[in-house]
Amino acid sequence: MSRHPNQRPTASLPVELRRTSVPEQVRDWVRRVTGSAVVRVARLPGASSAAVHRLDLADGEKVVVRRYVWPGFLISEPDAPAREAEVLRFASARGLPVPSLIAADANGTDVGDGIPVLLMTLVPGRALAVPDLSRLAEVGASIHAVSADDLGHEYFCWYEDEMTTPPPLSRQPKLWEQAIELWRDAMPAYRPTLIHRDFHPGNVLWSRGVAAGVVDWANACRGPIGCDLAHCRNNLRTLASPEVADEFVATYTALTGDALDPFWIMAGHLEHDHRWWTPERLALDEPDVAAAVAAVKG
Repeated sequence: MSRHPNQRPTASLPVELRRTSVPEQVRDWVRRVTGSAVVRVARLPGASSAAVHRLDLADGEKVVVRRYVWPGFLISEPDAPAREAEVLRFASARGLPVPSLIAADANGTDVGDGIPVLLMTLVPGRALAVPDLSRLAEVGASIHAVSADDLGHEYFCWYEDEMTTPPPLSRQPKLWEQAIELWRDAMPAYRPTLIHRDFHPGNVLWSRGVAAGVVDWANACRGPIGCDLAHCRNNLRTLASPEVADEFVATYTALTGDALDPFWIMAGHLEHDHRWWTPERLALDEPDVAAAVAAVKG
């Protein structure tokens, strides 16, 4: 089986995610809410903010348990477990291909270990680093076609408090200073709709060429389409090439008529902390930041 697009070196993961298991307390909770005992556990690849396992139950059902074991994520996103549970119900009710929520313990009190946990149906299929771009664009468009007026979660910038100065390794500090200023002052008007907020190939599962489901909805909210497009574009730049990334955006625009404002390209690059900006990353993305800044400035 090919490597999962999200797969990261173990040493780069938070300590809490490097070796994870499903404790007996959690297995007991699963048995209580499903009526069936856990007979087999398999860690699922690609998770980098939560521990995700497939559970085979005694009655033959296969489910997924997602545990928020990394405190760092909850410090920055304390509402994520409850939000993900709410969004899964919201998206499922509107016909999107998402896991069905079986049960949620958003603060870990029912389980008893204090760790938030979600139990979901298993979505068949696997993630592809470079799927069919037309079909990937269709998946994104189907999400963005959903009105989120009734969803009580609004878009906000990631790393806004951390990304206040240029990356220390950059040799173009003035470029980053301009980008940061524009990021704070030049956001364009947008039509808010449902966005996944972490839309990229690693979160879309495929079976026989068809999108079987979209997973990892912890950051979903009501917000700008450009945020999703830029995020997916950035991931494709890494997973494939800048040309493939731009082809995805062009395909989405041809399908929907919605173009990607360069502001969101710039913003997508800024939504990281300084540790992200290695020399290799700067070499790949700094020219893209410069082009986006120039386009935003007009």
